[in-house]
Amino acid sequence: KETSILLNNWFMMYFLSVILVGTVYPIFLEVITNDKISVGPPFYNKLLIPFLIPFLILMAIGPKIKWIQDNVKLINIKLIFLFLLSILLSYLILSKTGLNVLYTSILIGSSLYLFFITTKDFFVRNQINLSQKISHFGFSLLILSILLNGIFSNEIITNIKVGEKYNFKNGSIYFKKIKDFKKENYVSVVGTFIIKEDNNKEIFLKPELRIFNQPVIITSEADIKTNFFRDRFLVMNLVKGDDYYNIRYQTKPFMIWIWLSTILIAAGGIVNF
Repeated sequence: KETSILLNNWFMMYFLSVILVGTVYPIFLEVITNDKISVGPPFYNKLLIPFLIPFLILMAIGPKIKWIQDNVKLINIKLIFLFLLSILLSYLILSKTGLNVLYTSILIGSSLYLFFITTKDFFVRNQINLSQKISHFGFSLLILSILLNGIFSNEIITNIKVGEKYNFKNGSIYFKKIKDFKKENYVSVVGTFIIKEDNNKEIFLKPELRIFNQPVIITSEADIKTNFFRDRFLVMNLVKGDDYYNIRYQTKPFMIWIWLSTILIAAGGIVNF
């Protein structure tokens, strides 16, 4: 058990170091050379994800290993079966996404494995080490939610004018109307859009443009609709010299789950006091 804890502490230090470098390096580079760069997802994906798989597996089996000495051969066969089941389930989920199924299935499978084990421990076993169970459950939910959010997020960018409909794979966006409102120091331009997706249910989104006078500045205010499984974002911008508006429509699954998981992790720490 102490070995698994030590290894995971090393993993945590590595993760924090990568994030620190990705955050601080562009700042120092700009100060020293006046060059501006941005560190994006490819940097973090290449450096973090390969180490995330053993980290999740160790977090899942670590609490079940005895202190001082244990025999790896005696690890419960149910844990191995649950891991294989997690990989199979993730493969079935991802088989139609067009991603690197083998690599992504192992990653999602590892997070599912941790999620299943922490869920079982939290609801089935006795409540010794309650803070650990809450924190591990919250962390497993966090990793699973972030991974699924990254894989199943969708974005549509197009130009559209009032009265037009834009059709996409699973639904459509209809630009119903636009209306101006005079405010104290700006003009508010509110568009009304009707979104139809898989179940053909109509969702109304009303993004806003704010046109300030002194100085002339145009800002965009997104409209967001949230439910337990996904968030929908819609933002619009002016297209100069045209009747068209540029819109960006995004669906982000499991955003609420990410927030809930961070609350659970914090709650685990509070329970320990």
